[in-house]
Amino acid sequence: MLLTKRQREFLEGRHYAVIGTLNADGSIHQTVVWYLLEGEQIRFSIGAESVKARNLRRNPIIAVTIEDGVRYLSLSGVATVEPADPELRRRLALRYLGPERVEEWLARRPDAPRASVRVTVRRVHGQGVA
Repeated sequence: MLLTKRQREFLEGRHYAVIGTLNADGSIHQTVVWYLLEGEQIRFSIGAESVKARNLRRNPIIAVTIEDGVRYLSLSGVATVEPADPELRRRLALRYLGPERVEEWLARRPDAPRASVRVTVRRVHGQGVA
């Protein structure tokens, strides 16, 4: 088991994640995403043709940082871009918006092509979350 109990508890809290992917020119592309911890993996939803999706299809190396004040975890690993998972999007909306706003959020841009990402965590380090 890569994650400690305390790290899992931290990741299960409602925080935003900053993900870093590599652009074709070697520069770093960072964005903020909603995420879920599933087992030892991080999952999130993205636009199917977004810069993140293109970067991860070309090079699956990813960095994920979750912070809460002075406490943070930085995870690195390998991402897999998968077909859209409507249930994942629903679970993310429930986690971040609450039950009263899920349907409204899911109805926005219903035809926008989506993809799901599964991150297999290879390394973890942080501060204040041992």
